[in-house]
Amino acid sequence: MARPLPQDLPLRSQLLPRLYEEQRRTGWIAPEFAAAVARELRLPAAEVWEAATSYADFQFAPPIGSEVPCAGLSCQLSRRSFEEVPPGASHCLFRCYEAPAAGGEKPFPAGKVRQVGPLLAPDITNTDRLRAARRLGRDAALNAVAESGLRGRGGAYFPVGTKWRAALEERRPIALVVNAEEGEPGVFKDRALLSLVPRRVVEGISIAAFILEPAVIVVFANGHADPAVRSLEEALDTAEPQLDVAIVRGGGGYVLGEESALLNALEGRRPVPRTKPPYPVQSGLFGMPTVVNNIETFANLSVLFGDVQGFRTRGTPETPGTKILSISGRVQLPGAYEVPMGVSLRTVVERAVPVVAGEVAVLAGGPSGGFLSASHLDVPLQPGMLHATGAMLGAGGMVVLDAPGDIRGAALAMARFNAEESCGKCTPCREGTPRLHDLLASWKAHGIDELAEVIQFGSLCGLGQMAPGPVRSAMHFWPEVFA
Repeated sequence: MARPLPQDLPLRSQLLPRLYEEQRRTGWIAPEFAAAVARELRLPAAEVWEAATSYADFQFAPPIGSEVPCAGLSCQLSRRSFEEVPPGASHCLFRCYEAPAAGGEKPFPAGKVRQVGPLLAPDITNTDRLRAARRLGRDAALNAVAESGLRGRGGAYFPVGTKWRAALEERRPIALVVNAEEGEPGVFKDRALLSLVPRRVVEGISIAAFILEPAVIVVFANGHADPAVRSLEEALDTAEPQLDVAIVRGGGGYVLGEESALLNALEGRRPVPRTKPPYPVQSGLFGMPTVVNNIETFANLSVLFGDVQGFRTRGTPETPGTKILSISGRVQLPGAYEVPMGVSLRTVVERAVPVVAGEVAVLAGGPSGGFLSASHLDVPLQPGMLHATGAMLGAGGMVVLDAPGDIRGAALAMARFNAEESCGKCTPCREGTPRLHDLLASWKAHGIDELAEVIQFGSLCGLGQMAPGPVRSAMHFWPEVFA
């Protein structure tokens, strides 16, 4: 059964849960409440307020009560308007498969799974894969993970076995953090997994718990993803054996996709990236060696131990297995597509049936990715850059566009998003991303390349480092749009 954070963690770990509960209860966080929490948790009031105001979803005035539509890219496309983000609007409601979306989240509909593989196949009904790992023993099971070639599916694609071994080599109690934040606009694949195959995800967590023997297991879940969290809780409640898992709900913010920012949030600190080294596997949650993996990675663990020898038969030698793509935008069949790693992007986009007047273009990798023109869609899906100007596989978000008509508006939308989501820690990102948007909006291409380089190389985390990608790629493929 899911439980709150363990009481033996430092008291400040209760800060985010307390803020989240108040936001859900009253719709806002009053200064008086923040001051009371500061006294209760024995923290400076300024530190509590600094952390609270860093979350995109928290409000600091009584709610007006009006429902604001989604301002995500696919919803803007469906309304044929690249509008400014309305006050209080969500950058994405993560229902891009039914754009335009409005209102709260709903369980991911099974009918929006457009292509099924082992991850999205009907959910498991037993614990055979966990038992297979146990029969191997901890060491052999860890070797199986490493030798399988499984890479994390959060966007960085770091080898799972390598990360786990690094944490175990510390020979200290380990923290296992399940990243279910999924705050990237245009991505909904983890919600699909949690809604449709939660037992597969839980079994993957159980396998990781068997191998790593963590002292604490924490699920960090998106604050809006109520249906997905309920599904996860139900699967945890019926899991055999029972797992002692804490679930912490987030307050929003794209930067939470960076694992050290997420760990700061769990510690009751301002959610900003940490300087590395040390890496989380060396010193993560409250100094413990910490393994952070995302929902799709844990589902892959269940698939892996269902057929250890056959896992490599899908995908590529360098990156075996499948990847779930979240496809939306100007297509007839938006939804979740599970495809083997290495398949061409064009193949998947054609299955979604584009509806365009000009040429097909794709925003690959969301605000941290970049655009691809129709002539560059034969690129195989693999970790890293799909094109030198910015497009990448990332978490698997793919928005289909009509080029050249959609390009300028989409590039401005991504530049605006990155500027608004900058956590403010790094000066090049904090000051540079708004300036990048303003230059693009004012049709002043001169200076964009130099500014983009400063932002990219002067920022600490991926948000700033990758923020120039959409602008740079749009100007590369369609320079006439910005002339």
